[in-house]
Amino acid sequence: MRRWVISKSERKRLLERLSSLYPGLGIGRDARIEVVVEEDVKAYLIDGIPAFYEAGDGTLIPLLFYLLKRGYRGWLPYIVVDEGAVRPISRGADLMRPGIVEVGGDFDRGAIVVIVDPNHRLPLAVHRSLYSSEEIKAMERGRVSKCLHHVGDRYWRMFKGL
Repeated sequence: MRRWVISKSERKRLLERLSSLYPGLGIGRDARIEVVVEEDVKAYLIDGIPAFYEAGDGTLIPLLFYLLKRGYRGWLPYIVVDEGAVRPISRGADLMRPGIVEVGGDFDRGAIVVIVDPNHRLPLAVHRSLYSSEEIKAMERGRVSKCLHHVGDRYWRMFKGL
């Protein structure tokens, strides 16, 4: 595993990228940002917390460590699932429409969303939506999002010790 602090110019480009992908994220100017490269995965740590990994298409996907520590409200749309969906979602299943209790925030098809449990609203997984929020609300059945990251997956295991 290689790990280093990014330069000021890289930091500026990364913060611009993050603010365009996730308006309202609000990472402070004085935050310490590091890069970690493990195998074929590139991730960013913000103030020592694993925060984002870079997907194959260049999208920065939020890591659950960051969502659990810093929260997701105000910058990331969310979907609340019922109790029956909690276990499959936390094991990496895609989300099916019957398991949805609430859709929070307006988003387009292909958006990154966080899947949360119904009781404490804690993040269970990070998904890419297959439909817009309005389309999901109108649906009665079918797959609505694809899992990108969940507790116990390779990203969780890779960055758990940092």
